[in-house]
Amino acid sequence: MLQSIRDKSQGLIVGFIVFLISLTFALFGIQSYFTGQDDVTVAEVDSQKIKLTALLERIKKLRQQTEEELGIQPNPEIWSSDLIKSQTLNLMIDEVVLNQVVNESGIRVSDESIVSRIKDIDAFYDESGFSRQRYESLLTRTGTTTKEFEETIVSDFLRSHVKLGVLGSEFSTVAETNTLFEIRNQTRDISVALVKVFSRNNNVVLDDEELKEYFLENRESYKTEEKVSVEFLKLSRETIKNTLPKISEENAKEKYESSQYQFTTPETRDIEYLLISNDQSIDEALRSQTLEIILTQISEGKTFFEIKKMIDKKIEVELDSVDNLNKGDLPSDLETAVFSLDEGEVSEPLATQFGTQIIKLKSIKPATVLPFEKVKERIVEEDLENRVEQTFVEKAESMAELAFESPDSLEEVALSLALEPKTTGFLSRDQISNQFGNSAVLKIFNDDVLVNRYNSELVDIKSDSLAVFRVSEHLPSTIPAFNEVLDQVKGELLALKLKRDTENFASKIVKELVESGGQSQEFRDAGLRWISNKNINRFSEAIPSNLVDKAFEIQILNNNPHYFYIDYDENTIAIAKVQNPQMTSIVDNNEEEINKVRDFIVRPRSAVMWNDYLNILRSDKKVVIYESNFNP
Repeated sequence: MLQSIRDKSQGLIVGFIVFLISLTFALFGIQSYFTGQDDVTVAEVDSQKIKLTALLERIKKLRQQTEEELGIQPNPEIWSSDLIKSQTLNLMIDEVVLNQVVNESGIRVSDESIVSRIKDIDAFYDESGFSRQRYESLLTRTGTTTKEFEETIVSDFLRSHVKLGVLGSEFSTVAETNTLFEIRNQTRDISVALVKVFSRNNNVVLDDEELKEYFLENRESYKTEEKVSVEFLKLSRETIKNTLPKISEENAKEKYESSQYQFTTPETRDIEYLLISNDQSIDEALRSQTLEIILTQISEGKTFFEIKKMIDKKIEVELDSVDNLNKGDLPSDLETAVFSLDEGEVSEPLATQFGTQIIKLKSIKPATVLPFEKVKERIVEEDLENRVEQTFVEKAESMAELAFESPDSLEEVALSLALEPKTTGFLSRDQISNQFGNSAVLKIFNDDVLVNRYNSELVDIKSDSLAVFRVSEHLPSTIPAFNEVLDQVKGELLALKLKRDTENFASKIVKELVESGGQSQEFRDAGLRWISNKNINRFSEAIPSNLVDKAFEIQILNNNPHYFYIDYDENTIAIAKVQNPQMTSIVDNNEEEINKVRDFIVRPRSAVMWNDYLNILRSDKKVVIYESNFNP
């Protein structure tokens, strides 16, 4: 256990980087499914093996996500069940099958697309922009090579491409779009008369017997919340930062001189280029002729713009420019060409996957080094942050070890790390969650901590803080005695009786309105009046949603008003009148609204189509599942 704690603590340094990367790309890491020679195989896809350790790791991650999002700990036996293993394994098989199909299809991703996706990741940027050095450094710290990372990006891109292609093939007909549009945009006039529950009758009498009976029938609702009082120690980066001195200017200068590459803006180049399309429909002779014309005009000193204007319209020639190119921004063959040119020089024709490219180097911006004075504060702060992080990780490891080795007390931990113990008052689960987060709830209400009164494991309570908890006192959930909640019982029973009385009154009014064609003497005597709401659609927020839903459930015949009553809010009953149904033609509305309707129809169909597509792909593969290896 101590080793796992150490591993977790050490991982704090690179965890943030991993998070950023995984957040940007949903990387499956399919290669890992097949590693481990001695690992038990749980499935094969055309002889490619998925290992038990990979399956268990995926389930572990799902469990962590579920517990963090819900703030509860489901029965641990659920996660070890064969059902969960089977469902998770099938997801992994789908990923592998799709990956194989993509590889077999011959679909490829351009180097430019890979570069673009990498540059979408903020973690690889510093104040000067995208940093190749930072990119490689961060991947190294996570144990990933640039080749592996780029391969993963390619796989993810291709899988996404296939999925979008399948989903994009679903459609809706004009007729069903029109029908749903009309249903969604139908309007009705809804008038309401509001009756306050507590204005109806104040003479309700409650005797002891019915109060006791009501309490017994609803005693579970009076159950008190389970609460705990906890002692805790908090370790924060901010506190550590306030205790560490900053390095001297002399030391800062030494760091500057030893790592000037960090403060160097590399040489960049501005280019323009002509690209002759390799479209197969274009006659090869015309393509060759065009290339000869371009080269001739270049030798005569014509600009790329002038050349572009004289090119035959039958062939596509693209003219474009790119500024501030760094080494690493281009595929290797183009990079070699660009960085071997002198200013104003034009390259030889270059064969690319998109066509024949001719590059002209417009200008060179030489590398520059920021002076010490401009980066001094940055060096000092980065040094401090690094020492804070190192100290934090070391203290976190010590904190975890001491809390584990002396589980009955936080005293040794506090003395060793010079931390001040703090104690909460009695807090419920929700209050603990609000103060410390869901992870704290999971750890505190664990049997080892709650029942056995052991110290908890380390808990992330904020972005910069860890804590260890110990339960001081525990107040279980209980049902109070009748006399302790008598006033509450009286209030609830009174409200219930007044509500029933008001509902009976509203029911009587509705009946009179229906029978008399909209007339009710009692309606007038009660001082009620109609509040009109014109042209209300199914998604209106002008009146409560339950009232809107009820109004659109009703079939209105011959435009005769329909009456009903319904809860308006906790203390109000609404008597409602619905009339004047109107339809909106699709031609009267905008394209955005029409697209919403189409999406509403297509989305569930697309999900079914995707599942069917995956099943078809699987049927063409030899998929073997070894359920007997789920529990070796």
